[in-house]
Amino acid sequence: MPIAFALFAFSLGVFFVRFVSVGPASIASGSTTEALNYALIVGGAAEVLAGVLGIIRGIGYPAYVTTTFGLWLVGLFLLVTSGAANKAFTPDALGWYALVLIVPVAILAVPAFVHHNVLFAIAFIALIVVLLFFGLGYHLLYNDIVTATVHKLPPNVNTAVDFVKVSAWAALVAAASIWGVFAIEVYRNTGVLRAGTSKHA
Repeated sequence: MPIAFALFAFSLGVFFVRFVSVGPASIASGSTTEALNYALIVGGAAEVLAGVLGIIRGIGYPAYVTTTFGLWLVGLFLLVTSGAANKAFTPDALGWYALVLIVPVAILAVPAFVHHNVLFAIAFIALIVVLLFFGLGYHLLYNDIVTATVHKLPPNVNTAVDFVKVSAWAALVAAASIWGVFAIEVYRNTGVLRAGTSKHA
């Protein structure tokens, strides 16, 4: 499970690097880079594997979280690679793919707040911000492109760019929080921290 946390945070960190400096040209040219594509599949595979094993072993909550995000990351990888190669693909598909995940993430966030798991709570808030602004950013990008095409004008994608940049900074916050969870688990398992120092499930 700690490995799944570490690699999910790694994916979020690469997401931050990809989108924090996004501009009108780069947002329109492609949704991801090769580095982010590999980060998505590595993080997604690790989370799915850890989550399924966790469910089998009865770990519960952390397994639900990692399985959900793992499958979503794998799906995102497929969407931005083979999906983007389809002629029917539009930025709107990416927008909806991010926005709809907010519902299960909000459901998964509740136990973190109820049990006062501070790092998980911060991570969930940041992840919801990531999904919201990333999804809205790509919706706006799609609408801007359609409007510009209709009126035969250059698209004004500045607001879309700003929204995606907000999602990048939120991804960095989420990554830092999840790396914090990873560090605590590693230090607890190696005896650096005593068991019971912090709880996360």
